[in-house]
Amino acid sequence: MFLANVGVNAGHAARSPLFVDGTFKLVPIPEQHPWRAPMLRLRDLPHLSIHAPRSWHGRAVHLDPDFTSPTPTYGDNCSRAGRAFSLRRAQRGDLIVFLARLHLDHRGAGFHLVGCLDIDDALADVTSDPGPGWWDANAHVRRARATNRWDTFWVFRGGDRSQIFQHAIPFTRRESETVFEETRWPDHRTELQTIGSYTRAVRRIEGPGEEWLRTTCLF
Repeated sequence: MFLANVGVNAGHAARSPLFVDGTFKLVPIPEQHPWRAPMLRLRDLPHLSIHAPRSWHGRAVHLDPDFTSPTPTYGDNCSRAGRAFSLRRAQRGDLIVFLARLHLDHRGAGFHLVGCLDIDDALADVTSDPGPGWWDANAHVRRARATNRWDTFWVFRGGDRSQIFQHAIPFTRRESETVFEETRWPDHRTELQTIGSYTRAVRRIEGPGEEWLRTTCLF
């Protein structure tokens, strides 16, 4: 079981909105490279572009995880990025649960569980174009084909239980203390900042935390 923080965060001009009925939109982070096919631009995703500044509309974005394509996928740089090293241990049947920072109008931001990927297969340490396959729509493959930079990323394929949730599940101090074995809440940090620090890297979750996440997400 793994917990991965996805979508735009406090450092971005765009926000992922949470609505009063608990539904939400997960706005992807921008790519560092200029748009080039087959990358996605934010304007290619009109249901999301309305929640970002107009200056973002022509930018390439990193739609990951991808629940819009026929095959759900999630990619990460498990070999190069320290934040994702734990995913090298992921196996078929493991669950990646996605956490995101959502904003509810003027009431501010909060972390929520927004979806999960039930790992069915993996494409590991990609250093050249693998040819056509279930991975075609993933953001890492799109970017690599556009830039010809195959930087040993991984792509995970989701199984039947993979889903983006219809309603966001709050992830507050109470849930954090259930999921993580040890939690400290410094006085000089807000709850949001502390949860953000605990989830900056992809976390492997075991024991009672894994049981709670599995029960909560596979409802």
